[in-house]
Amino acid sequence: MPDDQTPRGNARVRTCATMDEHRRMAMLSPEYRRRRREIELETKQFIARYREEGLRSGVVRIPVVVHVVWNTAAQNVSDAQIQTQIDVLNADFRALNADAAGIPAHFAGVAADTRIEFALAVRGPDCTATTGITRTNTTTTGFTKATRNNVKSTATGGADPWPSDRYLNMWVANFTDSLLGFATFPGGPAALDGFVVDTEAFGTIGTATAPFNLGRTATHEIGHWLNLIHIWGDDTALADQCSQSDNCADTPNQADETYGNPAGIRISCSNGPNGDMYMNYMDYTDDAGMLMFTQDQALRMNATLAVARNSLLSSDGLIPVGGGAPAPDLWMQDNADDTGVEPDPSAHPMWISDDIWVRNAPDGLANQDHQNPNGEEQNYVYVRVRNRGCSGAASLTGTLKLYWAKASSSLGWPAPWDGSIAAPALMGGLIGSQAVTVDGGDFEIAEFPWTPPDPSDYAVFGADKAHFCLLARIETSTAPPYGMTTPETGNLYANVQNNNNIVWKNITIVDTDGDGGRFAEVLVGGIDRERRRTRLLFEVPKRQAGALFAWGHLLVEFRGKAMSKWVKGEIEGKGFERLGDGRLMLTRPEVELNGPPFKPGEFGTLHIRFVPDGKRPAGARVFELDVVELDGKGKRAGGQRFLLKTANWRPRPCCGDQAGEFDGVTWNPKTKNSCCRG
Repeated sequence: MPDDQTPRGNARVRTCATMDEHRRMAMLSPEYRRRRREIELETKQFIARYREEGLRSGVVRIPVVVHVVWNTAAQNVSDAQIQTQIDVLNADFRALNADAAGIPAHFAGVAADTRIEFALAVRGPDCTATTGITRTNTTTTGFTKATRNNVKSTATGGADPWPSDRYLNMWVANFTDSLLGFATFPGGPAALDGFVVDTEAFGTIGTATAPFNLGRTATHEIGHWLNLIHIWGDDTALADQCSQSDNCADTPNQADETYGNPAGIRISCSNGPNGDMYMNYMDYTDDAGMLMFTQDQALRMNATLAVARNSLLSSDGLIPVGGGAPAPDLWMQDNADDTGVEPDPSAHPMWISDDIWVRNAPDGLANQDHQNPNGEEQNYVYVRVRNRGCSGAASLTGTLKLYWAKASSSLGWPAPWDGSIAAPALMGGLIGSQAVTVDGGDFEIAEFPWTPPDPSDYAVFGADKAHFCLLARIETSTAPPYGMTTPETGNLYANVQNNNNIVWKNITIVDTDGDGGRFAEVLVGGIDRERRRTRLLFEVPKRQAGALFAWGHLLVEFRGKAMSKWVKGEIEGKGFERLGDGRLMLTRPEVELNGPPFKPGEFGTLHIRFVPDGKRPAGARVFELDVVELDGKGKRAGGQRFLLKTANWRPRPCCGDQAGEFDGVTWNPKTKNSCCRG
């Protein structure tokens, strides 16, 4: 074993007590052992069933409470230091860490955006406003590995946890021995659930001390909290140090943990040619050496959020309370930033709600993620209805109505959702309605069976023929404005933004594997509206813009008789290059097109193809592209989101039925060895 892979004399090295805590609870509690077996089985079943879907389309945001337990003023870490830790978590879990460029090329292809984010809670368990931070002045001068759980209770010198089904509890305290931190796997007692860290290994400023001053102790331990295992499989005490697995097929099997900040290829357990993935967050390197999660680790964490920690998906910990106890209010969430405020001030589009999702089978309670609907087959639409009131407050009842429409950037209200437009085919209609009753601080999920129309009826729209979108409305009155805070107008976007009981889903998931899968189409035209010029924006979230266009460019082709003037070049705008054949090439975000007007009932399509520039994206990602239509006043009227998913797993029979290809090398997940090349 190389010298720098061992604890380095008196220098502090990474120490994690998560497995010690796991073994302690397993020895003491048969119920914990049973629950861990059950969670592992459910996790594996979930992954086996949904692996092909890859990364989730939406983003999960987890409410966090930080309990600062301090004895000296220096240990009372600042709010600013706490925020640096939240920022590190969001960068690391979303693969936005600035040092990701240091991932070796042979592993960059499996680095993943987990689609998980974290934020300090704004609503406490007693339904009062909070900063998401508690501070406890303790008489305990220091905790140790032996007394590590004392920090989790006021009775033993620490701070009591908040409900673990609604919050991720973090404890920050002074440890006088070598322990940096530890977490609990899902399945343990609620009173102990969460993550504990030493003040010197928390955040990036203040008490944070090198080599653990980049916030990666929290990244590592919260990986455990989401059911990840150490990358070497925790078999160093066994005679065969290659016998155990971390249950992730895209992490090469390795013999033991890695210390310090190594470089180069280190081979163990016959894992050549690329060797150990010691830059993974679940190894033991210093903070500067930790750079990535993999796609299988992302799948495992998201499986955990669906199986063992699914209550967090609907936690009200990030919903503000305001000046007093919030009144009961039925609502649905427009996007991850939406807190129910009217109008919704979020900068995100209004057509990406994760409170509506489609499943091709009736499994939307088990997997709360969106699939593209299958035309002329029975699908299932799920709608989550929430109550902003405090837990235990009075329940409210309303009528939930669900509508479909042929997807377009030009949708208004009530047409085409009311079924009044039937040419060139039926353009929308009511899917169904249900009475919903939701207790204060709670939620309910309604299921609607739905068979979309025959896509062939929409052949005039080309490749866009099978794309439909959804609108959910909660009516609490039978008379206009039906309980809406702001009466609805023909501007659908404004209706959704102004009323928290209306949500909209207009998303297409584009699988980028293969040459035939990197395109989508946008329907534009005159749906029951006045004749006017068409203004379209192409937008990419700012933090993704560089990544998407570093990978390739977009080609936009105008299709349909109604777009003949667009083909001839009768368009204005910015941010595009016009090609000789009438197509446009887009190489940067924030593109604007001003095109000739459509007559009412006249339609065309934009065929958008993503063309890689000979590069592959750094691992598993979900790139977001919004096509936005502006009205005559320059306000957003409608739009459509495309999610371009990149994936790294492709089943191949080379090593048997369980083999798959990663970055050109086919791995056998049982032995973790490469067995052939594609």
